[in-house]
Amino acid sequence: MSGIESDLFRAYREIESAVQLRSQYVNLGELGMEFHQRPTLFAGLPGWEDVILSQDLCQNTPRVTEIKAYWSTVAPLPELQGEFCVGDVFTDLIQPPPEPLWEGSPPEDRAFFSSIRVVDDAPVIGTGHWAGIRILPHTDPLEMWFYDPQLVRIPEAEKPYFRIDLTYPEYLRNLAITKGALGWQYLFTETVPLNSPGLRETMVRLQDMMEILPTLFPGWDYGPISERLEARL
Repeated sequence: MSGIESDLFRAYREIESAVQLRSQYVNLGELGMEFHQRPTLFAGLPGWEDVILSQDLCQNTPRVTEIKAYWSTVAPLPELQGEFCVGDVFTDLIQPPPEPLWEGSPPEDRAFFSSIRVVDDAPVIGTGHWAGIRILPHTDPLEMWFYDPQLVRIPEAEKPYFRIDLTYPEYLRNLAITKGALGWQYLFTETVPLNSPGLRETMVRLQDMMEILPTLFPGWDYGPISERLEARL
């Protein structure tokens, strides 16, 4: 079992067993094949000839078909919720890209969406946000991006999506640490100011996250997350 799998399984078990959290829609799928290099499947797929699937990415993806959980805090804790839905990255990469924002989206948005493969989303929370890998040739590591529909109402945001300053394996590690708390991805970008008036609720949620999670799960190192939050306030 890889370190990434261990972290995700541990987070999953902690969410299920924490009496201070109400967990729902949790599911742990079946284990699949383990890859140490680019699967041969991609050799015959059009458009993938120059896409780099690095050894780091191949070795640090969960083999499980799906691992997902939705949770929310129980009173008297501050109201907080989180969700994640991740799995075998190679299955995600061969799925169709997400749909553009709307039918009349400009060409640059259409080009962006067509290059994305979603690797994490939150269907229960239902905000429409997702994280995805951007498929670009000759790029290593592949870029991680985050889409949040609420950003269309934030004047400081040029687009409703931004690049995350994490590789895919790093994304999964921080997902396990934050348990998928809503909005944690905003800690890993400089593109969107977290202190924007329109993101006040997100900022408050992240502050609550840092009060709640280190207490519930003291075995994790929340120092780097706390430092990022302080730097963004």
